[in-house]
Amino acid sequence: MIAKNISGKFGEAYAAKYLEGNGYKIIRRNYKTKIAEIDIVAMDGDVLCFVEVKTRKNKEFGMGLEAVDKNKRNKMILGARSYLATFNPDCDIRFDVVEVYGEMLSTGFAVSEINLIKNAFYVD
Repeated sequence: MIAKNISGKFGEAYAAKYLEGNGYKIIRRNYKTKIAEIDIVAMDGDVLCFVEVKTRKNKEFGMGLEAVDKNKRNKMILGARSYLATFNPDCDIRFDVVEVYGEMLSTGFAVSEINLIKNAFYVD
């Protein structure tokens, strides 16, 4: 479990750098409420994005996006609603997912692939 937590933190850091390199402005990392956590809150132009980061060693057990199931989506929506109620931004919102594939090596975390899925899901 420790290795998973460590690789997840490295994955989130790489995802944040990747998003910044693609024009996103990181507003907050690890926004937490009592029942939800948003990995990254960022602006992509004039759109507020709630971003889930999924770090995986490989695609053997499925893609990172597939792990953002209905339960996870509902928690992200609750977290986003809390953020919106607290900060009251006047902008459109979007839910994105960043898949980070890589592994811990003795020399550090090695990323083999990063995928950004914009509009990963919609809220009815």
